[in-house]
Formats: sequence, structure tokens, C-alpha cells
Amino acid sequence: MPYLLINDQLDELKTQIKTTRKAHLVRLLEQCRLYEDEVLAKAHPATSITYMGMAAANLSLAYLLTEQTHYLEEAKRWIFTAVEYDVWGYGFLVDVDLSASWMLYGLGLSYDWLKDHLTEDERKAFLDKLILQGNKIFDYGQQNLGHCWSTNYWQNHNWINYSGLLTTAYAIRSDYPGAETWISEIKDNFAKVFEYLPEDGSNYEGTGYWRYAINFFLSAADYIRQDGGPNYFDAGFLKNSFDYRIYQCAPNWEENINFADVHDRRSSHSICAYYKIASEYGNEQAQWLGEKVRTEFLFREASHSKIFPGILPEAFLELIWYNPEINAQSPENLPLTKYFPDLGLVVMRSSWETDATHLSFKSSPAGGHKQWELSWALDKKNDWKTRSLTHYHVDFNHFILLHNGASLAIDEGYNRTSKAEVHNMVTVDGTGCVGEKIWQEGDLSDPERFDLNCKGIHNVWRDVPEEAIAKVEAFSNDKGYTYVVGESSRMYYPEMALTRNARHIINSQCGYFIFLDELESKLAHTYTWRMHSERYAKEVSESQFEIVNGAGALNVFTVFPKARVTKVDETLVEEIMTPQRPDDIRRISLKTLLIENPEKSKNAYFLNVLQPKDALQGGNAQDISIRSLECENSIGVEITSDKHIETFLFSDINNIAYGDVQVKAKWISILKDKAGNIVKTTRYEAK
Repeated sequence: MPYLLINDQLDELKTQIKTTRKAHLVRLLEQCRLYEDEVLAKAHPATSITYMGMAAANLSLAYLLTEQTHYLEEAKRWIFTAVEYDVWGYGFLVDVDLSASWMLYGLGLSYDWLKDHLTEDERKAFLDKLILQGNKIFDYGQQNLGHCWSTNYWQNHNWINYSGLLTTAYAIRSDYPGAETWISEIKDNFAKVFEYLPEDGSNYEGTGYWRYAINFFLSAADYIRQDGGPNYFDAGFLKNSFDYRIYQCAPNWEENINFADVHDRRSSHSICAYYKIASEYGNEQAQWLGEKVRTEFLFREASHSKIFPGILPEAFLELIWYNPEINAQSPENLPLTKYFPDLGLVVMRSSWETDATHLSFKSSPAGGHKQWELSWALDKKNDWKTRSLTHYHVDFNHFILLHNGASLAIDEGYNRTSKAEVHNMVTVDGTGCVGEKIWQEGDLSDPERFDLNCKGIHNVWRDVPEEAIAKVEAFSNDKGYTYVVGESSRMYYPEMALTRNARHIINSQCGYFIFLDELESKLAHTYTWRMHSERYAKEVSESQFEIVNGAGALNVFTVFPKARVTKVDETLVEEIMTPQRPDDIRRISLKTLLIENPEKSKNAYFLNVLQPKDALQGGNAQDISIRSLECENSIGVEITSDKHIETFLFSDINNIAYGDVQVKAKWISILKDKAGNIVKTTRYEAK
């Protein structure tokens, strides 16, 4: 087998670093220069060592390309410091999880690239350490099948740990016969992974974990194909994965849409992954985004990101995976709306410009449909536990909204103790998902509970029954309208007797969104409509709140219920990022707008209109106006903007009768121009 990842292209790379890859060589050598001043601890430091394997790989490639001995000597300094450590990992799953697998990845590549340039004693010491560490992590995975990352097929630890070990296995297979056992088992794992992952390319752990794991995915697929195995680049997940990532870019391109455990809004770019995707699929938008990040955002991404070791150490992969023959093309011709059915994720954009309005909505079973269904089948068949959903939040029917560079409706981000109340959702008597009962057992200051949480065992989804799912009930993007309906009544406690919890979002492409929430139950409840922002909402009138945040602002027009209690409050979230850095605590203050029915009732219907607008263009001049509509069987709103009048009517009995509008439907929208001519119309005829 030729050099790992480089394959048979070394001579070509050596030629191109003088021309088409010159900028990438400069980036690689700059990264290598940073390593020269690093003082390396003789004993394992009290933190993650993932950066050490990546440093060795960068230095090893620099030597292969330049043949300058100082890069070889510096690579050996990093390699043999790591070789001398008794263990790989600190504080949590030492030797058998991420720190060890990142080391096996980076050092496995270094062994493959440098083994012919080491002395016999150096090669033996290096090989012996790789064999020792490889067997530790492999044996742990085998001994705990069904109850650890080795069978958590949908989770980043599975992909990273087995990809790291696979890298070392291929690097040492000619020197260590036992590597074939590793290769066989890992190939079998990835056969399952690529079969089980969603074809739409979405990732339930969020964009941060997408970028954390994607390079391992791409590497494993490359190795297996090169070894004569299946071409997993043909699998739906890898084919469509960039779609997921680009549609979860914030309009400014630097930041992300941070559903799930995204550590911050900048930890989601990987230049090398974009290059590899561009090369494999001729994807010009991926090439464009890779170049944009490299030339404009690289160092801000590095300095602001909370994911370690971060983007800078990926320099060696950028150089290898860049394909100068792929053109860069902006996404301006891509559709503005995208639906990812497995995750129940709907994205609506007003444009591809940096000042665009971007709304993302999500509603699905925990981890997405495919994981939820297959994991239950596997667990029942084998008495396993394959769902590790710590990074998935209680965020069904939740949405994120940005406009003109401002975050207006936000997610709380990284959070180990996820609850409905910290998302833009409706809570029922103050509660959300049935799984939230787990937090009554105590908090994660208990070291045992925290350890179980880190292992994906003690989390909000632990005791959620199979039938407790949310889903997108309807999605349409047709005739100038986009709408989505998410239904989640089964996610709430059964004793609440909910029969309906449906959120409808209707976008008539007139610069605002209609939000309709249906809450129906056999019992009376207090229903609380919650929306969190970076800035406090200010009450403009009894039916209008305004949030101003930098260059962007949001009007929230509250239409129904007519009798309501509104409140603006603060919601605080504090969370330890990782057990390897227990003092690294993430804190966020959510500024919360709450709307409630004043007296408990069985049914409640929240009708709100959200209008993003520019904050710096003057007062209320941009504001739309609203008028509530009500008759015996219907409620609704009339929305007047500068060019149109939209009439929206809803009936809980699917029988709208209001003036000359007589229709059997759950709701209808009619858009007219100022002369009264119908421009377009759509309706939702619920089953």
C-alpha cells in the first residue's frame, strides 16, 4: 500500500508545492515553526494530548516534502516524547478513548511516512508503543461491545477511535501481524456505520462535532478504498454531508447554526475537509468555502474555537487534500431552502448574502429517525445500548433565527443537562421532555454521575421510551411559500395527556414568519411559549415586543391567545466543557421572552409573527402592522407590509369560515397586493 493519505502522489506534491500548492506549503511550514518553541513535558501533562499526534504528522510531512533534516529531528522530538509517556489520555478513559485515538492517527501517519528514515532502535521503540497503545484501545472496544463507543455507531467517539486505530493498523501491518485483526474488525464497524448513518448527511451532534469527526471519516474511507474495500465516498452520508454543513453556516460564513452540543459559534470549519469533499465530488462550493476560510477566517477560527486541537494543526491535511483542478464557486445558485428529513431539519434563507435572514427549525426523534429506529432494534436483538445521545439536546420544535449579522433567537449551545426550558419551545407546566426526570436524581457535581454523563449513559435520553418521538409532520416549499409543521406531543410526560403539540412555521417570503403553536390535552395546563435571545425584549405595545442586537432587530407580534401573561426574564446556563479541563466552564445568559395562558386550560393556541429587520435604519418605519382576526371557528391575523396584505386563518377543527373564506383546512394563507388582487395562496389540510 503506498503512503497513507498521500497514496502515490508524493512526487506530484513535491512539484506542486512550488506552484499550485505553494500557499499550502507556506501554511504547513508556518505551523511547523510554531512547534519549535514548544516545551514538551517529560511526564504526561494534565490535559488532552491530541495536539501531539497532529504536530508529529505536520512535521513528518514537512520532512517528506522538503527533505530538510531539521523537520525530521523536530518530528522525532515530538514522537519520542509521546512514546515515553506511560499512558495516552488524562483523567477520563485513559488509553481507550479520544486522546489515544488522536495519537494513533497522527503518530500512525508519522510512522508510515518516516519509518524508512529512523534508526533501527527508533523504529522498534516507536513500533512497540503503537502496538501497545493499539491493543489497549482495541481490547477495550471488544471487551465492552454493546456498552461503549465500539458499538455507538452514530457517535463521534466510534468514528474517531476506530479511524485512529485504523491509521496505525495500516501503518504497521507489515511489521505486526496482529494489525490484520484490528483492520478486519474496524472494516466491519465502518460497514455498519455507513449503512446506519442518515443518507441526508445530517449530524445530530451538531456542526461542532461534525468538524471534530469528519476528517477521521474521510481518512477511513480513503484507507478502506485504497485497500480494495468498498468506496464509502459513494455512501449517502458522505455524499450529502457538505450540504448539511453549508446550510448550517451562518450568513456571515464565519459562524455556525449551533444546534446540539456546539461549543461556540466558530468551532465548525475544517478547510481540509472542504478540500477533500471538493476533490471527491467535484464540489465547487466546498472548494469555495475551504478557500474562504483559509484566506479570511483561519486565525479567528483558531483563536475563538473551543474545540481542541483546532483548525491550525490540520495544515498537513490541507496540503494533501487540496485539489488545484477544482474550481471555486460561491453558493449563490444553490436553493435558499433545504430540508434534511432524517434530522427533521428545515433551513430557510432570504439570500446567500452576509446580511441575510436565516431560520433553522428542527424536529425529530432523539438522534434522528434512522438512529432512533435502528438503535432500538439492535439493542433489543443483542441486549446492547448503542444510543449515546449526550450531545443531543431537548430541542424538538426548536428554532434559531439570525438577520443582518445579529443572533435574534438563539440556542444555548454546549449543555450536558439539556432541558426544554432553555430552548425556543413551548413547555407544559414548566417541563418538557419526559427524560428531564433524570435531573431530579441530582446534578453533575456528583463525580460518578458526571463520569456516566461523559460516557453517554447518564443523560436526558436515558429513560425516554421508544414511542416518545417528535417528527416533521409536513414540509412544503412550493408556489412562493415554505412551511413546516413539527409535532412533538409524545415527547412530553404521558401523565400530561397531551394529544397535540404542533408548531407551524409559515414563510410567505415577505420578510416575516408566522408561528402557530397548537397545544391540546385531556388535562388543563399552563403552556409557556419561550424564546431566547442575546438581548432583552422591550415591550413596545401590548401586542409587540422588540429585540435590538447590533445591526439586526426582531419584532415579535403576539396575536393569540388574546388573554395572556408576558414576561421578560434571564435564563442562565453553566456547563463544564470536558472532564479533562474541569475548570473550563462555559457560561451563557439567555434573555428570555415568555408568553403564557393566564389560567390553566386544556387547549391553547399561540399565534405570533416574527419580523426580522435592520436596527440601524430608523425606528418603526420598517415595521409591518398586524390585526387579529377571530370568529366562531377560526382565529388568525392580517399582516400589512409595504407591498402586500396577508390573511392567515387557523381552525382547530379544520373548518375555516371567515367572511368569504370557506375552506376545509387547518390553516390558509392568502396574499394580496394593495389593490386586492390575490398574488398567491397556500393551505395546510392536516390529516
